[in-house]
Amino acid sequence: MARESEKTATPHKSERVVLRLAVLEMGIYVSITLMAALTVAGNENDSELDVLAVVWGTTFGVALAHWFASGLAGRLTGAGAEHKREILAHLVAAFGVAGLVTLEVWLLPDSVEHSGARFLTAACIGLISLGYSRALGASWAKAIRVAAIALVLASLVAGIKYALGH
Repeated sequence: MARESEKTATPHKSERVVLRLAVLEMGIYVSITLMAALTVAGNENDSELDVLAVVWGTTFGVALAHWFASGLAGRLTGAGAEHKREILAHLVAAFGVAGLVTLEVWLLPDSVEHSGARFLTAACIGLISLGYSRALGASWAKAIRVAAIALVLASLVAGIKYALGH
């Protein structure tokens, strides 16, 4: 009887892990995409509205493409309700990252909001890497090392792209 309860508990735990990984994966993906879009589009002289247009336009574009591709793939393969929950988790993550960047844009002075948005997306990559590492079973020490490396690399990429673009 204990074995039967273990069998029913395992799929539930696996689904939770899959959903957590879906959120973290999409958060990293959207952060990288936003960092690149913010680096390529505009500069420090852009208005708050210009920065938010890049953030939300990019996020909606990525989310729409992801929703369509995942939905189509799910239908073609006969994936069930779990797949729909995974798509929803991806969308929540995408809009969560955009929401954080929006708060940053509203809170920072106009002169630094564009750079701040780029570096916040890099920070999201570091924090999401921490969560992703922990979800995969890494110790806190290893997860912090992975997150620190991801944060440093993401910041370097943003800084190099910024320097090359100006």
